[in-house]
Amino acid sequence: MLRLTHTRGPWAHAAQEIGHAPVRIGCAPGNDVLVAGGERAGVMPNHAEIRWIDGGYRIIDLGTPTGTFVGGARVRESALRSGDEVALGGAGSVVLRVEILGPPVALPREAMDAEGRVDLATAQRLVHAAVMDAAGGSDKSDAIVAQKVAQATRRGARLNMLLGIGVMLTFVAVVVAAAVVYRSREAASILAVEAGLGNRPTPAPVGTVPSKVMSGREIYEQNRGALYVLAYLNGRRISGCCSAFAIDKDLLVTNAHCVTTCAERGGKPVVVQNESGGKVQFDVVAQRAHPVYKAQSKSADTPDVGLLRVKGSLPVKIAVASDAELRALGAGDDVYVLGFPGRVMDPVSPSATFLMGHVGRLMGFDEQPTTPDKVKLILHDAVTRGGNSGSPIFNQYGHVVGVHAAHVDEEADVSIGGQKTTVVQSSPFRLGMRIDLVREVPKP
Repeated sequence: MLRLTHTRGPWAHAAQEIGHAPVRIGCAPGNDVLVAGGERAGVMPNHAEIRWIDGGYRIIDLGTPTGTFVGGARVRESALRSGDEVALGGAGSVVLRVEILGPPVALPREAMDAEGRVDLATAQRLVHAAVMDAAGGSDKSDAIVAQKVAQATRRGARLNMLLGIGVMLTFVAVVVAAAVVYRSREAASILAVEAGLGNRPTPAPVGTVPSKVMSGREIYEQNRGALYVLAYLNGRRISGCCSAFAIDKDLLVTNAHCVTTCAERGGKPVVVQNESGGKVQFDVVAQRAHPVYKAQSKSADTPDVGLLRVKGSLPVKIAVASDAELRALGAGDDVYVLGFPGRVMDPVSPSATFLMGHVGRLMGFDEQPTTPDKVKLILHDAVTRGGNSGSPIFNQYGHVVGVHAAHVDEEADVSIGGQKTTVVQSSPFRLGMRIDLVREVPKP
């Protein structure tokens, strides 16, 4: 039983527990430990294996040109100890920390399917059998019960009192035997869950990570026609509210809070295209916020994304990042935000503002750490303002990875005139919602 934790690389902090051996490691789909980054990071499709040999784990390099390193030394084969760090491909590459939790779980070949997987019920039976064997053999409760009943029957004619005691002992034996069986099954179930038996591995991400890195100017030129101001017409007056961007011929993405609050201004909702001089405008015919969005929430625990459907055909749409790109996103990556900050937003003749920043952290809701496949929030430091709500967040390949949503405020207790007062200050960090949250919004 091993726990392997990514301590460096695109999936840093992600961990998985593996109960079998050998353990295959590499960047190709089908490996037990799938490593992001690929050969550009020095990781080969089939890079190394961890095997159980003579009562211990050993790591075997599969003839890679970039090498496998244990404790900083390159090895072809080496014994592993709990706490060892294994680098795949040398300095600056992916690093895995190895924790040895016990020997591998041995399973008979007939218990596995064609792909070597075991269902949970089979695992429970196997572990229960192991528990019973360790306890000294099969369950003998029925034999004990029969013996006690026979003894009580033979002595019944002479010893009625002993018969009652025998019956009582029989009842107690049955209860104890049932408790032992129940606890054995509970232990088997717990062991199976902890060992990960019956769990399917996290599916490999769909798509690929592009190789061409675009400049900020290229990203702006490619996407400027897909940017819009969400505004409201009231007679001849038009007031801007949020940013939005096209992802289909009649569908735009914005924030859920724009969908739920902008309508309070009154008037007819419209979107006005960037750099069109106000000549390209579409009526919004339907709006939909994420089904579990909580409008009153003051913390980062709600999916703040929404959709707008317009009448007509939008001329340009933005490319959305693949699952592989979303999982490869990490702290320090360049990001770009295109939208309409509140102070310079002009819904009559909109002109988008280009902003650049970096990813500070990837999180789950409530700002908790999580694995790359379950990230919900992107913390970044592009200098946005109120009207940027709903702006697209691009990666360095010109694909949308998120929807800008909010500032991260910081509170400080100060004393003013002898009274303690809480002052709220805007921090340099902003929150974006990962773009795949939009898939959960029903089309309006």
